[in-house]
Amino acid sequence: MAEAWDVLVIDDEPVVRDSVQRVLAEEGFRVATVRDAASALAHPALATCRLVLCELMLPDRSGTDVLSALHTRRPDLPVVVITGYATGENAERAKAAGAMECLPKPFEVSELLAAVHRALQDREGAREGGLS
Repeated sequence: MAEAWDVLVIDDEPVVRDSVQRVLAEEGFRVATVRDAASALAHPALATCRLVLCELMLPDRSGTDVLSALHTRRPDLPVVVITGYATGENAERAKAAGAMECLPKPFEVSELLAAVHRALQDREGAREGGLS
């Protein structure tokens, strides 16, 4: 059986990927991590994950480009942007590209978990509300 993931984390900083993976794994999530857009778009987790956490500034492509590509492949997939460049303009761009919210770095564990749970609850609520 192929491995299934709950969350795909896209961030070029190993400390961020490792920390987010550890925190979410402790909460029972199955987490896949990648360092760039190309790896994310080729990763098998993209087919099954319930949520993506994506950095805005990636080495090979902008986070908003990745959001657009994710939205094309899986329009209902919730994405939370994580970024050290959390300006109002970047947050607006991210939301316009399909992000549910923008989580500024550095963030606390409680902020990360709250954003993850909100995104998953919003997705489940939209799915239940859209199917009658």
